[in-house]
Amino acid sequence: MSKLKELFSTPRRAALAVACLAVILVTAGICVVMIASGARGPEQASAIGGEAAQNYAFADAGVDPASAQVLQVKYERFQGEFVYEVEFLAGETEYEYKINAADGSVVKKEQKTVKGPGNSIPAAGTITLEEARDIALADAGVTLEQAVFAQAEQDTEGGIPVYEFKFYSGNVEYEYEINGQTGAVYSKKTTTYVGQGTGETPPAQTGAPATQRPTQPPATARPTPAPTPAPTQPPATQGPRPTQPSGTYIGADAAKNAALADAGVSAGDVRFTKVRMDYEDGVPVYELEFYTATHEYEYEIHAQTGAVFSRHVEAHHSSVDHHGGTTGQTGGTDIGAEAAKNAALNHAGCAAGDVTFTKVERDYDNGRLVYEIEFYKDGLEYEFEIDGASGAVLSFERD
Repeated sequence: MSKLKELFSTPRRAALAVACLAVILVTAGICVVMIASGARGPEQASAIGGEAAQNYAFADAGVDPASAQVLQVKYERFQGEFVYEVEFLAGETEYEYKINAADGSVVKKEQKTVKGPGNSIPAAGTITLEEARDIALADAGVTLEQAVFAQAEQDTEGGIPVYEFKFYSGNVEYEYEINGQTGAVYSKKTTTYVGQGTGETPPAQTGAPATQRPTQPPATARPTPAPTPAPTQPPATQGPRPTQPSGTYIGADAAKNAALADAGVSAGDVRFTKVRMDYEDGVPVYELEFYTATHEYEYEIHAQTGAVFSRHVEAHHSSVDHHGGTTGQTGGTDIGAEAAKNAALNHAGCAAGDVTFTKVERDYDNGRLVYEIEFYKDGLEYEFEIDGASGAVLSFERD
């Protein structure tokens, strides 16, 4: 305290003390401002802001901001660029947007229903897989010719049998669960891929219900500029990956031929175990798996250009069977998928006409050739693992 009094003992000392305190306070204030600015980062400091990002999302979805319940607005990095993740509810729909933080363009968007199975008109009686598929397509506003299916199978949800579908039309991905007893839409989700590859929107086929960007932005947001090009796909070991779809889908048969040509094998020497459509980093691809007498192949073929997107080749491994002999594709027998299905049906005491198969897959488990079989009967799910050489039941579950 005595030292503090000495600082103000004379008018001259008091003036110097006040001047020093002023300099210290100004310097501290500058440091606080710099720290606060640095914590946000230069990118976020120049970003459009969370409120503007919300307005862009509302405008694209065609939702009145007054009727929306915002769940989350988060600034983050996505696929090499800074975005605002905006999630909100409107009516019976939940929306999730990724908005470019620099210019407000839509990078990715998803929407899904939040209504229960009783909110849609039920169909009478138990329905088939094809009928459930048609219900999903009608709800999406997509014809069978416009759709490319990646998944169509039966499952149970809370004890209720449902059919699960995933299909694509243009740049939109649809996921549906259809009540297997009533035909009601149990759940649905759509994902629109925007600005992939070169920054252009992949061509949407006629009739696809993709939401178009509004011609006028919301009043509080700046005009929507063209999307910023996204970085191209990284090169794979076999060469650069295609970055932008163009044209229509080549079809599953053309994709199989492209994979066979790249592998240097003929169709008569292979057996396909998987052919399905999917998206990889926003690029439509056909996923293919097949095997020959000596090797297993896994391919991703670009669904619109036919180029090889990725490949994996692995030699078969032999294994020891229950009698001590060597089995496997290199030195033993393969009973085939039909025999494996029959073995599972006989063990379960079911007839083929009374069940719905959802999975028949050839695989290797610790070097042993096996068939993984799944089917449904009377609301129960059966799962089998069948020895691919002997037909013995290796494992069995019923749920």
